Amino acid sequence: MFQHILVLFAIVFINIEYSSSSDITKTFFTELYVVPFPSLFGSDADGSFTRPYATLQQALDHIEHDYNCRDASSPQKTTIYLYPTYYHAAPVHFRKIHSHTRLTTMNIKDTVYYRKYLSPNHPHRLLSKASISGGIPVTGWTSIGNNVYQATVTTSAFINQLFVNNQRIPRTRTPVDPSTYLQYDAPLSDPNQARFGFHYADGQFNSSWPLTDAMVVVYHSWTTSHHYIDKLDANRTILFTNPSDRPIGAMVAQGQRRFHVENMCISPSPNTFCFISATKTVYLATDGSYDPNQSEIIAPINETVMSLVGDDTINSIEDVIIDNIAIQYSAWNIDRTQQADAQAASFLTYAALFIANATSIIMSNIEISHTGSYGVWIKEGTSNINLLNSLVTDTGAGGIRIGQMIAPVPTPTTSVQILSNEVSYGGNVFPSGVGIISHRATDVTIVDNLIHHHRYTGISVGWQWGYASSYTSNVLVQGNYIYNIGQHILCDQGGIYTLGIQPGTIIHGNVIKNVFSYAMYMWGIYLDEGTSDIVVSNNVVYNTGWASLFQHYGANNTIINNVFARASLSPPPHPGDPSTDGDIHIGLTENHTSFTFQHNIVYDTFLNGNHSAYKSDQGAIAFFNSNLYYNPYNTTLLFGKQQVSFTDWQKTGQENNSLIADPLFTGDVNQCDFFTVQLNSPAAQIGFKNLTKLSKWTPGCDMDVDQEPIKQFYRW
Repeated sequence: MFQHILVLFAIVFINIEYSSSSDITKTFFTELYVVPFPSLFGSDADGSFTRPYATLQQALDHIEHDYNCRDASSPQKTTIYLYPTYYHAAPVHFRKIHSHTRLTTMNIKDTVYYRKYLSPNHPHRLLSKASISGGIPVTGWTSIGNNVYQATVTTSAFINQLFVNNQRIPRTRTPVDPSTYLQYDAPLSDPNQARFGFHYADGQFNSSWPLTDAMVVVYHSWTTSHHYIDKLDANRTILFTNPSDRPIGAMVAQGQRRFHVENMCISPSPNTFCFISATKTVYLATDGSYDPNQSEIIAPINETVMSLVGDDTINSIEDVIIDNIAIQYSAWNIDRTQQADAQAASFLTYAALFIANATSIIMSNIEISHTGSYGVWIKEGTSNINLLNSLVTDTGAGGIRIGQMIAPVPTPTTSVQILSNEVSYGGNVFPSGVGIISHRATDVTIVDNLIHHHRYTGISVGWQWGYASSYTSNVLVQGNYIYNIGQHILCDQGGIYTLGIQPGTIIHGNVIKNVFSYAMYMWGIYLDEGTSDIVVSNNVVYNTGWASLFQHYGANNTIINNVFARASLSPPPHPGDPSTDGDIHIGLTENHTSFTFQHNIVYDTFLNGNHSAYKSDQGAIAFFNSNLYYNPYNTTLLFGKQQVSFTDWQKTGQENNSLIADPLFTGDVNQCDFFTVQLNSPAAQIGFKNLTKLSKWTPGCDMDVDQEPIKQFYRW
């Protein structure tokens, strides 16, 4: 009973004294409980701080009150325990005064104790962990027939995402089938005006349709642009209020004039919704299997759900632990004149969890899900930031974003550890979002993560095109399992993608499989635009639409002890698409060494005719030595700019000590087990060292076919 009284009063102070040679310091430990049943416990208007708080903000206010009242020389650590239910509220902001705080879900014993205070008809759903939500419940649904319901919301926000019973419901789409597209008739002739519209085909638009709140999504190559409609003009011309980055139609081969239209309230298909802003009405078409009035329906309204942001780098927030909670339901918003088109969806300026001017932050066993943009952004003025053992899933753009895009970097991002997380099912709103992207940052560790089902690149490192200073170095990308990337939607992407000079960056021990684009440019490891001074070692790359390894241009990279297998698998997906490019590929010629390639196994599975083992578009300078090549179907492998035989390639001085022979893998090649070779393997002669099989790796050579049922997440 006495213990329950302590819990009920919510705050326990424990004074611990420790001494140094010069003084004695008292550290105060405070425990705060948040239980969102204000009618049971009353309010804290009297300022007594003696009751469990009804909101997280009240607990943060307590910390601020205590910070302003206590002696600054006496350190204080605070733990906030949340009752495991939803907290639909304004964004939660941790500032410098909230340093030395832990935020977590209360234990089972405390949960059971507080739960008995609930009435039988309470609205507080019990969750496995507390959820900080950027959304609001949508209630009061009225049937209008044919399994279609409507509800009015009071918020001023534009409702462009909806979640029913923890599942993303897409906006209405034309065409309905998400694997198909409309194709516009022709681009506009003026290059600048072509950023604002195109000539559409007969029947694609009608001025009588509800176009005010509709959005046109145009596919380019590695991006999509998102547009509001200004007007339908003469000669079947549609004009937008906001531009694309490049003229629509500039990349015909990659984009193939594709677009679709969202949020038109015309004959919605089952399990879609639309929103009319003038009346604040949401229309939901169900499949008849659930009643919206008996379901949990949430609409995100806040772009950022939680932020940890200090005032500046001198007054940073520090020593914060966030564990065993969920951060969910963040919104996305695009102004009607805003350009919403950039590589990696980098035009987005917010994330569900936003961190800046912060140091010594640990985020462990958290879930970040159902977002409109990126899940996490660790931005400027940050150091010693750790995200581990967590789930980032069902994101509107990518999963985890690190660093800054501007150069020079005024306040660095450094010492960031992304360890043992699952980052999955991204790009639900902005397909160009990246699983994990590190822009300009140093000393970044991306290790032991499971990254899958993203519509663009899996991991991206660097943000400098060419050889100028990149403000990126010492990035370790190791032991990640990356699969089902691209998913046939965009072009020009990789399992791992890099940009710029990056001394000390290492790509080691990763497994990449199933990288496929819509039409072209789909590589396993993609060293783009000046990538230099990187080591690529001990990786296994297989099932790629184009080459396992592509270097556009760069200098002094080292490619050593990798297995590159089953590359250039797909024939051109559409008539007129370019052919695949073989196993290993270098693009531009420069007057320096592009890379050194040694102790690698290239396992080619092309069936018909000759196939390129190594292709150089313009005769790049690269050194090949002590590698093993093999094709089990007796396909002739070709090398170099002239695509000559292996024997003729060796006559040029390349591939000394290299072989064409069966590597004799110990694993089943039909299960794509390419990690180890037999003791008598010819790979031993060329210096290949066996690789460590990732514990997360799953056998099988299937090409981006889902082996696990997907029930929770919307998928294109």
